[in-house]
Amino acid sequence: MSVKLRTKKLQDGKESLYLDIYYKGKRQYEFLGLSYKKNDPNKKNIKELAEKRRSQKELEIFSNAHNLPNYYNGKEDFLKYYESKCVDAAYKSSYKLLKEYSKNKLTNDKLPFNKVDEKFCENYILWMKERGLKNNTAWVNIYKLKAVLNKAVKEKIIPFNPSKYVSIKLEETEKIFLTFDEVNKMYNTEIKNKEIWRSFLFSCYTGLRLSDIKALTWGQIREGKLYFKQKKTKGIEYLPLNEMALKILLTGKSNEDIEKLNETVFNFKNGKSEKIGEQLRKWAKESKVNKYITFHTARHTFATLSLTYGVDLFTVSKLLGHRSINTTQIYAQIVNEKLNEAVSKLPTLKEEKQKK
Repeated sequence: MSVKLRTKKLQDGKESLYLDIYYKGKRQYEFLGLSYKKNDPNKKNIKELAEKRRSQKELEIFSNAHNLPNYYNGKEDFLKYYESKCVDAAYKSSYKLLKEYSKNKLTNDKLPFNKVDEKFCENYILWMKERGLKNNTAWVNIYKLKAVLNKAVKEKIIPFNPSKYVSIKLEETEKIFLTFDEVNKMYNTEIKNKEIWRSFLFSCYTGLRLSDIKALTWGQIREGKLYFKQKKTKGIEYLPLNEMALKILLTGKSNEDIEKLNETVFNFKNGKSEKIGEQLRKWAKESKVNKYITFHTARHTFATLSLTYGVDLFTVSKLLGHRSINTTQIYAQIVNEKLNEAVSKLPTLKEEKQKK
């Protein structure tokens, strides 16, 4: 099923707008009685009206095809629906931002589904950029919005995702990682918060994300292996733990602690990402590691160290839980660049003049 908006050039030079409808193997056309000249000052308004008609027609066909209630009018509160889908801190953060953006668009303190259209999503991107949000931060928030709208489509609350054709290009950013010497410096630097110390270094040896670290229980660690379900990919994974990873994990823990199978392995006093990040950077500074690190730096470190010390790309990809090896390939490129850089620093041999 598809309903597309198209134009046809008329003899008087005007562009006439019509709907190209394809449903159940049949195609039909519906002219909207709307047209405009090339330099028509109302061209934008006319096209917006035509798009509204197209959406209405698509909704009508979708409702009939899926036996949706005829009373659907999109007046349900989208913000309330979005909040119900906040599965983690990242979704909660994106929800708060969307709520702030929407405050001037509310009807009776609600954001109706029918107000969340393509223009709403495009303006959301502009609003985020005007607020000074970084490009990739805006990308994350649009990604979350798209995901929630996709869920609404699956649950047959809305007929289609209005953000489908709204996109923002993800900028490639430098991946910050630590060398083995830098990890060793941090390992040997005492800090007050032992849970930060344990969790970050454990991630350097396992590549676990912060969300997986927070959810980890003692019952998931069996016979030197870690069994878990990745929060991001939802895949069931297991990781073999080497001697160093186990040593870090068990630091400061008694047998009584370990036997509490349902208890979390790491107990953060303040589990907010920004607070953890602040403590990590303070620790790095005290360790004389001159890098701006976040918790995710540990995951990058695990990947680059694994490749540097000879673990093959496929295995690293599996250990990281990547769905595509292309994602892991980025780390291989980083390691290759570092190797090239190291080789280029080798001194040049000087040719001595031969004696006659």
